[in-house]
Amino acid sequence: MKKYTISLICSVLALFLFSSCEKEGFYYQDEARVRMEGPYKWAVNTDSLEFSFITVPTGVDQMEMQITVYIMGAVSENDRIVNIGVNSAKTTATGNQYTCPSQVTIPANSLSANFTVVLNRTPDLQQNTVSLYVELKESEDFKVGVKERDHLLIKWNDILSMPKNWSELETFFGAFSLVKYRFMINNTGVTEFSATTMSWAQLMNYKIILRNALDAYNAAHPGNPLTDENGQIVTF
Repeated sequence: MKKYTISLICSVLALFLFSSCEKEGFYYQDEARVRMEGPYKWAVNTDSLEFSFITVPTGVDQMEMQITVYIMGAVSENDRIVNIGVNSAKTTATGNQYTCPSQVTIPANSLSANFTVVLNRTPDLQQNTVSLYVELKESEDFKVGVKERDHLLIKWNDILSMPKNWSELETFFGAFSLVKYRFMINNTGVTEFSATTMSWAQLMNYKIILRNALDAYNAAHPGNPLTDENGQIVTF
């Protein structure tokens, strides 16, 4: 009796597991499907990506984001096309602020392919954060895969704000202003100054570099020294 009961339970369990596997495998057993992932550095394996141009010098006007499309299923001996779209209802960026391809090719015998979304640095990004909703679309070769990986929401801006540790930096650089902070980034390439991770000598060296850069700027603009957003002359 016990053996019969155990056998019956095992049979029911096996049937349940087989049924579950069929459902879980729907995406890659029935039809070829695709999913996408953003660059790990920015997206960290999520469905969103955030970037600020304040982390790069002013001369950098574009940022390329490499996005990877993965197939869900077996490879093919032929090249296959994945369609890509921009959801206008979920996008606030204008056409001059980004470039996104409409297709990417999965090469023969490959499991993935990359495509590039270019984010442009425009003046209005200093006041606003914009977003771009990139999504996969069905093609003759692929259906769209799981909803959690069928899109990527990209947000970016160029907004400066006072670092939370500025009180530690005021001894070296003086009173904070947005104009001063951007001048510091542009002339040192440093976006995060810290009295904790940087030595006194390092910070003093940056102060000297900035004073020299400011002197050069003011000399190139006689009678019009660098002034901040509050109308105050910038000093270090």
